[in-house]
Order: sequence, then structure tokens, then C-alpha cells
Amino acid sequence: VRALEKSRCFVFKAEDIPEGSILSQKRRATAAYVDKLTERYELPHDYEPAYQPHNERDDSILDLLVRFRQIRQAARCFDYFIKSKTLLGDKGEIARRSILVSKLTESQKQEIKDVFNMADVYGKGRISLLELRRFMESARKKVSDTELTAMITRANPSAEGAHFGVGITLDEFMGIMAEAGFYYLFTETFQELDTDNTGYVRAGDLDEVLDGVRDLITGDRKSIIDVEDQDVQVDYEQFARMLLGASLWMPE
Repeated sequence: VRALEKSRCFVFKAEDIPEGSILSQKRRATAAYVDKLTERYELPHDYEPAYQPHNERDDSILDLLVRFRQIRQAARCFDYFIKSKTLLGDKGEIARRSILVSKLTESQKQEIKDVFNMADVYGKGRISLLELRRFMESARKKVSDTELTAMITRANPSAEGAHFGVGITLDEFMGIMAEAGFYYLFTETFQELDTDNTGYVRAGDLDEVLDGVRDLITGDRKSIIDVEDQDVQVDYEQFARMLLGASLWMPE
């Protein structure tokens, strides 16, 4: 309830309400009373809503926008994967990403599955090199054949020379999306502190942001960044990788 001026609200327990009242939950409204309320609050026959009526064309446009957003998001995650240069088949990496996947909500997992099925045009349970190229191109992302081939090879190290017959599985795709999603969440949060766009922020500012988020979950006040000099500058992209348990970026 939103009041335009100061007002009072009264709260009553159900057992304190007279039995003759419907609010006591001991009496049901009669059909005559329901009809009376319906007649009183029913909209007039000539009523016209101020909003546009629902139609199938609107649904089609909204579905298209949702798919476009999903494609852009997935293409961005593949950009991260290309930059990270990690092996999907590594057991340690699989275990680490599975933890990240477990932190996703069911709706997030379902959305990732929808994107995977969108990219897996032939329904083979894998995204092939050809499908991946088409997917990236649909998002207006320019990726070389060398980068795409390297991506598939890292997903399947034993598939050298047979790139069109192999691809990325749903589990691997889920892991990529989960890690990239959390990475961008961290870096975009930290980037707001980097007003000069230097790629670095104060350790004290990073710790304050992380503590503020953690306070919503737990009462533990132990500092996340254990440094004496709170003014030391931290590379927040590398720090985000460290938070995810991933290896740090290696210079070219």
C-alpha cells in the first residue's frame, strides 16, 4: 500500500475478528454477495483500456528480442573463452566449473540450455565448428577460423584434424557460460570504481564492495583482500579470475 500522506495501518489477528466477518476465515461469502461485489466493481461495457491490446505480433517481436539478447550474451562468453585459453577436458577445470554451474538458478540453467539448442542447429548434442561460426556471425562477432579451431581443439584435445566432426557439449557449454557470466559480473562491478578506465582499483575499494555484497548473505566480517596497504592498486580483471579459481591471464 502506498500512501500520499502520513497514515495509520491496523493489523488484526484472525482469531480477534468476529466470526460474522469473511476476514475471520470462518465464513464464506454467499453467491448473492459475490454477485453484488461483481456488479459494483465490474467494468462498464464501453470501457476501453489505455494500453494496447495483446496480440501475437507483439509476442513474436518480444521472442526475437529475447533470442537476440541470448545470442549476444553467448557470443560474449565465447569471447571470454577464446581469451582464457583453458582446456575444457581438464579434470580440475571441470570440477571448478561444476561448482560455478551449481550456483546458477534453474531459470539461468534453462536459458543456457535454450541458447545451446539454438546454436546446435542439427540437434547432435554438440556445437560444431561450423555451427559456432554461424552463431558468432549472427551476433556480428568477427572471429577467425584459427580462433574457432583453437576453441574446439581445447574442448576436444584429441580431435586434431577432425574439427568439423567434434564440438562443444552441453555440459562444457554450461561451464563456459557460468564462468564467463560470473567473470563479467565481477569485472563490470569493479569497473564502476575505475573512473579513469585504467584497469586498476584500490584494494580498499574492492574489499569494501565485496564485503557489502557478502553482508547480504552472512555476518562474517573477515576481510576478503588481506593486504596492509589499502591504497595498493589491483588489476581487477586478474582479481576476478582469482575469485573464480581460474588461472591468471598470461601476457602475449
